[in-house]
Amino acid sequence: MALSANYPTPSPSLSITDRPAKCMICDRPAHGFHCDVATCKGCKTFFRRQLLSEREVICNLNKDCYDLKKRRTPLFRCQACRFEKCFLVGMNPSLLVFRCSSPPGPIRNYSMRRIISTETTLPDVIEWLTHLEVKVENFRRSAYNPNWQEIRKVENLLKNTNKLSLADSYGPFPGWPVQCDPALKVQNNYFQYFSPDRKHWWFFNLLTIVENIKAFSIFQQLDLWDQLILIRHVSVGLTTFHISYFTVRNKFQLITQPDGSQHPHRSEVGYQTVSSLIGPLYRIGIRHEEYLLLKAIGICNPAIPDLSKSAQVLIDKERCLFSNTLLDYCLRKRNDGPSRYAELIGILELVEIQQKKLRDIYLFSFGPVLAKLPKQYTISLIEDVFG
Repeated sequence: MALSANYPTPSPSLSITDRPAKCMICDRPAHGFHCDVATCKGCKTFFRRQLLSEREVICNLNKDCYDLKKRRTPLFRCQACRFEKCFLVGMNPSLLVFRCSSPPGPIRNYSMRRIISTETTLPDVIEWLTHLEVKVENFRRSAYNPNWQEIRKVENLLKNTNKLSLADSYGPFPGWPVQCDPALKVQNNYFQYFSPDRKHWWFFNLLTIVENIKAFSIFQQLDLWDQLILIRHVSVGLTTFHISYFTVRNKFQLITQPDGSQHPHRSEVGYQTVSSLIGPLYRIGIRHEEYLLLKAIGICNPAIPDLSKSAQVLIDKERCLFSNTLLDYCLRKRNDGPSRYAELIGILELVEIQQKKLRDIYLFSFGPVLAKLPKQYTISLIEDVFG
């Protein structure tokens, strides 16, 4: 399939500059995204002030002062319920910057906390996932293009801050979409030198998914060993799921990257496996909200071998949240809600099968070739995840 200058522009819904309509805490007009959540200025200031105060607050009523299912407007005088609602909708204290040399004590505790409650509504979850996906796609389109020798292994990424916000400072990659000449001989995208003028899409898509996973608050509650186990288990499958959905959403038939290039090319080893999700995604007509929730469920997999018992419990609770949200979405949007839910969950089974096949391809096809090439061809992050 030849690409032209008609390469689709990003959907308006994926613009990072879009201002949210309502504060997710009090339902007043929102000022913007603060600590990863759409809030008004009042709730933004309250959250910061409450963290700094280190003062415990207690609700003197029924602990439902900010439950907008029960009342039209919240009871603003109740600081306890307001503070609880901040965490309920996913405000991330670790994103706050304080002038003191070290953050106040409660931040260390609260940043490791995720409140799971029946008050967590479907719109709340989907809005947060949508906001995160905006960051992910802007990151893929950004001019940030690190030399893979600087990234090294997964553990190095986990010890550093999230890179998704770099998209704002780097801006979009210049000169995209690229024009592909079908007469040129196709080169394997994997075996290439680093170039600041183009992205190595195997590497950069994997990097993107790792940073995507890091942004989930449940991930920050795990110790380093469990984080490594989770990343190494799910990131390959979620990477191909991500690029397959991008291809389908933009109505391409062949795998296409944000720069308009077809990497991997259909003539490359393993392309049939890499592209095996495209057909099923077209067949079921997957919607954006369904994709977001499926990816979240795929991240939260308590059945991953070697996870600690404590990690399994935490991840299972989070998986239940996203699974219940997906079921709720299906019941609201479809007459065949339960069967639609089962159909969507079946996609994750295909992701697992695809991931196993890709690991085998890397081990038996790419590995022997890499062993004979100069060191600059070796990408430690990919070796760490596929190995």
